[in-house]
Amino acid sequence: MITLPALRMVWTSLQLTDETGVSHGFAGLANYRRLFAEPALANVLSNTVVWVLLVVGVSIVVALGLAQLLNKQFFGRRLVRWALIVPWATSLVMTSTVWRYMLEGGNGIVNRFLMDLGVISAPIGWYQDPRYAFWTVVGVGIVVTIPFTTYVLLAGLQAIEPQVYEAGKLDGAGPWKTYRYITLPLLRPALVIATILVTIYVFNSFPVIWVITGSNPGNFSDTTLTWAYKIAFRQQLNTGEGAALSVFNVLILIVVVVLYLRAVNGNRERQSWLGRTWAALTDRLSERWGRQRSAGPVSVAVSDRVHRKVWPRLRPVVLPLVGLVVAAFFLAPYAVMFLASFKDGADLYAVPATYLPRHWEWSNWTNVWDVLPLTTLLRNSLIIAAASTALVLVIAVPAAYYTARNRFAGRTAFLNLVLVTQVLAPVALVVGIYQEVIYVDGVNQYWAIVVVNAAFNLAFVTWIMNGQFAGIDLAIEEAAMMEGLGPVRRMLRIMLPVVRPGLVTALVFTFIQVWNEFVISLTVFNDPTHGRVTLPVGIQQLVGLNQTNYQYLFVASLIATVPVVVLFITIERHLVGGLTAGSVK
Repeated sequence: MITLPALRMVWTSLQLTDETGVSHGFAGLANYRRLFAEPALANVLSNTVVWVLLVVGVSIVVALGLAQLLNKQFFGRRLVRWALIVPWATSLVMTSTVWRYMLEGGNGIVNRFLMDLGVISAPIGWYQDPRYAFWTVVGVGIVVTIPFTTYVLLAGLQAIEPQVYEAGKLDGAGPWKTYRYITLPLLRPALVIATILVTIYVFNSFPVIWVITGSNPGNFSDTTLTWAYKIAFRQQLNTGEGAALSVFNVLILIVVVVLYLRAVNGNRERQSWLGRTWAALTDRLSERWGRQRSAGPVSVAVSDRVHRKVWPRLRPVVLPLVGLVVAAFFLAPYAVMFLASFKDGADLYAVPATYLPRHWEWSNWTNVWDVLPLTTLLRNSLIIAAASTALVLVIAVPAAYYTARNRFAGRTAFLNLVLVTQVLAPVALVVGIYQEVIYVDGVNQYWAIVVVNAAFNLAFVTWIMNGQFAGIDLAIEEAAMMEGLGPVRRMLRIMLPVVRPGLVTALVFTFIQVWNEFVISLTVFNDPTHGRVTLPVGIQQLVGLNQTNYQYLFVASLIATVPVVVLFITIERHLVGGLTAGSVK
């Protein structure tokens, strides 16, 4: 289901297509020639490079500090971890919607806040003005990427055995030497994996740019991913040319996937040039910083004295305070969403913006059911998420069990294929998926979008459950075999109860992924006339009108978000271990 859309996309890139996506014969390389002659191509390519480098680079640097913070024990640590869960669990469409509201020109809360601080003297059109639009979405992209990156690095830190640090203390290593000679070398595999995973995540991050600046004229904030979608489905309506650009995008992802495969197999960081680059870079930096820190014996003595005598007194206050600031920062957009859900139209568009509602409109929470087709949107998303999750479990669990307990020809290739499909997002293959769905007459059909969503979530569930089954002692299964239980009964009666935590994690994660899915629903399940629209698509389509009723959109977003965040919190301890299985341990 993933290979076929990829092949279909390549074939479409060689076809002459009309505005409905129907092929009218072989076009050879005409679509590619037309693509490379586009005036906007250079700017879009430049945007893509800057988008990936800045968002990934800044996210890694900030996440390193946050992961170190969250790896320490302090009062309120659980609250900070939950605060980071919210942007990760919440649909990017809903998060981007609240950021769009906050960044409005005259009535945006960001402008109001900066003007109150005296940073700016007049409102700025953050996402409307071409001078600021791209840098605005880069900033939002960094904010929404940091939580995911932090948890991947946190998994790496927690995989380091405490005994290693105890040995370092016995050898007289201070905090800097401990970090330089123990933490950083042992964290390199996680850094390599984090860099690759975050690069894939950021490259495929479609909703942030689409929701905030997608309705703007021109392509001044587009990346190759959003521009491919515009070419195929919005501006030129040329699926052939859009497919050509999508092929280019997939080729980029294939390069990253190869790095990923090399990083997670064998001696990860030493088998890949990226790992060696990380090692050289971190060694260079640690040596330079080490020389600076050891420039004089007086400074070293003062530093040791501060760490041994002053820091133990400050630590109980400083760490919770820093954690509180971090939690407040990441929860701020959702606090704005909550407060805006109680505002009326006058408050929403007041100039300057109001922090709190002047008149608390509690009726928004009841009126939303009449103003928006919320019941239909929730029902559609629930049906699709539940059916897709069930299909994934029915297929992935037996596959994971078989691969974990049996050695067969092609097993390694199969598991590598699972990894490849895990990192290929639907948005990269959207043109091929659209063509495939048209071919089977599945546009706006429940079964089609369920199958597509299931196909793109099979990999993660297969991978995490394979690790769960492989970790069970063979003696347990051998005892069941002596009792005469066949493979199916052993899996259902013996193995599944043992791996229940992993199974629950896979179930919840898959449900949330499908619940929050956007680009496939936008493309192949988008028929408002007949009520065939999911919740993220329905919310996005109501943004950017002459006067958006944000208060109702935020009520709907909160109704959809709170249960998902609670579910995500319940699997928080298990999720990253599955996401980076075999990568950081």
